[in-house]
Amino acid sequence: MIAVIDFGMGNIHSCLKALSLYTNSYKLISNPEQLQDCSGIVLPGDGAFQRAMENLNSSGFTVAITDKVKTGTPILGICIGFQILFGSSDETVQKGDTVSGFGFLRGDVKRFRGKNYKIPHMGWNRIYIEKRKNIILQNIESGSYMYFIHSYRPVNVDKKNVVATCSYYDEKFPVVVENENIYGTQFHPEKSDYAGLKILENFIKVTL
Repeated sequence: MIAVIDFGMGNIHSCLKALSLYTNSYKLISNPEQLQDCSGIVLPGDGAFQRAMENLNSSGFTVAITDKVKTGTPILGICIGFQILFGSSDETVQKGDTVSGFGFLRGDVKRFRGKNYKIPHMGWNRIYIEKRKNIILQNIESGSYMYFIHSYRPVNVDKKNVVATCSYYDEKFPVVVENENIYGTQFHPEKSDYAGLKILENFIKVTL
């Protein structure tokens, strides 16, 4: 069973609908005790990094998810779920502060800084595969369009974990990561037509 985590960050039902195209073995959960028998974890959602981690910490999900991932359970982070896989972010209430993420992957989440950037980065953009040997983008062509909406992106990421990148104005940044049982996409695969849905199908296969 794939556990889709309800941690109050929205955009969950479109993810559930997309998963239902490929499997009926999934469940939306709001109690960390329900993670015990799951074979995979999906962290979906829109919103802010600090609020996401506050919700996960206060509900007990942070510890429960960490324990499952350490035992090898596959996890897929989507959008804000992707960003909180990293070590920290400066998307906080108090300017200049940082907030800790799960730290499953090395990297820090920072706001786009270009003076002429239109923020958020929203709409369709191409992704380019950097790491040909991967699981999550199997049977997906480099240059495929995916749907984005975000104002922050990860920096200082280990190159070995970067599966695909995207360019916004003159900046290239990671948008798909994979490291053993940890997967993540900055864009919304559930909103990205056939190529995006294929990512979800690939993840489902990993959990079987």
